[in-house]
Amino acid sequence: MRRTVGSDPARVRVGGRDASAGGCDFEMAVIETDVILSEAKDPPRPCAGAPSPSSRLRMTDLSILIVTWNSERWIDRCLRSIPAACEGLEYEVVVHDNSHENIGFAAGTNRAFAKSRGRYALLLNPDCELEPRALTQLYDFLESRPHIAAAVPLLVDDQGRAQREFQLRRFPTLGSFATEVLLLDKLFPRNPTTAHYRYRDLDLTEPRRIEQPAAAAMLIRRDAFDDVGPLDEQFAPAWFEDVDFCRRLAERKREVWVVPDARARHFGGASLEHMPVSRFIEVWYANMWRYAKKWLRPAEAEGLRWIIIGGMMMRCAAALVGVKHRGATRGEAVRAYLSVMRNAFGRWKPN
Repeated sequence: MRRTVGSDPARVRVGGRDASAGGCDFEMAVIETDVILSEAKDPPRPCAGAPSPSSRLRMTDLSILIVTWNSERWIDRCLRSIPAACEGLEYEVVVHDNSHENIGFAAGTNRAFAKSRGRYALLLNPDCELEPRALTQLYDFLESRPHIAAAVPLLVDDQGRAQREFQLRRFPTLGSFATEVLLLDKLFPRNPTTAHYRYRDLDLTEPRRIEQPAAAAMLIRRDAFDDVGPLDEQFAPAWFEDVDFCRRLAERKREVWVVPDARARHFGGASLEHMPVSRFIEVWYANMWRYAKKWLRPAEAEGLRWIIIGGMMMRCAAALVGVKHRGATRGEAVRAYLSVMRNAFGRWKPN
């Protein structure tokens, strides 16, 4: 049985400030560092296979998992979009706040998932605003196709334009990594490697199978989590954990699809607002290397290490002649590139 939520407004404390959830029709319970929002009316009936023996954690249709890190700028809009997106569904929202200790997106999601009770779990970034019935459409799509493990809405920007270059990707290869690290995608934007990697030929007039979408909004069956295990927390604080998770789904023959009629506005930047650009550069290449070590052949991973070293040399040279890295001064960018080079020479071993 599916039903809509109740009618008691609440306030959610996230990122050190109050984010109003009035009008979202939630009641609130606080569990450790997590905030769980659920229906205000009678609890759902018991269901076999609930994730916990506690009566509080009986199954519901959908758990929406949000990991925040000083996300007060975004969380209110995100929460307010949920009720209309879940029309006809019984659902809960689990917010894990990383503001005091940034344990990373993967670890925060895993902790939120452990508290959840939905048959499906939605990974949702706080800088996303769901469009009406978006989650209902994804839920119905997966309910009618039990062989599919996960589905995503089409991400669009604040003008309604599809963010397909950001969202839809095949699994990275040594060739696709090299094309981006060595700036070939900038010098030759129509090159076939990038076109293939970014799904530029994908018809989005109907649902399509894809390899690895960005996890800004991703609905996943609970049994898929059980099948492949939690997000890999070595990819901290963020980036490449979603690629790795989708790769593990594919290894288990579990499919991921995009449903273009379901949409979410993705404003972007929530993960970077409180992180220096130099730190992002270091983390990005460290996690790229971790992914390569895990999924590419040893010779390919070693080749990527040298490609990264060469790419950082190119970027240092570009910065010194005036080419800017978005959001960083020339000095900050050069120091970050040199740091990546040092780490690459040392194979990213801890000091």
